[in-house]
Amino acid sequence: MIDILISGGPVMVPLALLSLLALAIIFERLWVLRKQSFLDETMVSTLSQLMAQRDFDSAQEYCRRHQGPFTELVSALVENRHAPYDELREILEDVGRRQLRGLERGLPALGTVVSGAPLLGLLGTVLGMIKIFAVVASSGGASIAEKLSAGIAEALITTAAGLIIAIPALFVHAYLESRAEGILAEIEARLLDFMHLVRRPERTGGGVPGGGD
Repeated sequence: MIDILISGGPVMVPLALLSLLALAIIFERLWVLRKQSFLDETMVSTLSQLMAQRDFDSAQEYCRRHQGPFTELVSALVENRHAPYDELREILEDVGRRQLRGLERGLPALGTVVSGAPLLGLLGTVLGMIKIFAVVASSGGASIAEKLSAGIAEALITTAAGLIIAIPALFVHAYLESRAEGILAEIEARLLDFMHLVRRPERTGGGVPGGGD
């Protein structure tokens, strides 16, 4: 296997670096994009209770101590709870877009690997073909067959290596992107329940004591 990779020529070096970069991004995002790391049931239950009690100061403090996409959205909801509904919705959508960019961190680089690996493979193919034509133009005798086979091997190996890197990375990129969007969608669904708690009318005549309204 090592001999085959060496036969691919100098283009195999950046291809190897791209493969390492892709693996690092994939494993890091798979570890980060775990549902329990964003929607811990204890966190959701605690914030739900604080919202029901209208203890908004404690809710804000809890969000500051447990930073993440979910608590960032809850904090924005609490902070802007008196804003008109349309304005509040725009604020939450803006915060949601920022959190999605955080969830998708590294995916643009993975997309670059998907696009760049086949192009590097194509470059290796072109360099291999140039080597073949140079051999044909300058060599003669029995050695030409060996030199031609080396050029053909370089052309084919780099093309195959580029595709081997790009194809799995393409599917994993799509999965991770969908995973990030799915996590944010579930967070927003939970946030909708909190919005009903925050936006409900105050009770008159000795309502529930609030901690920060």
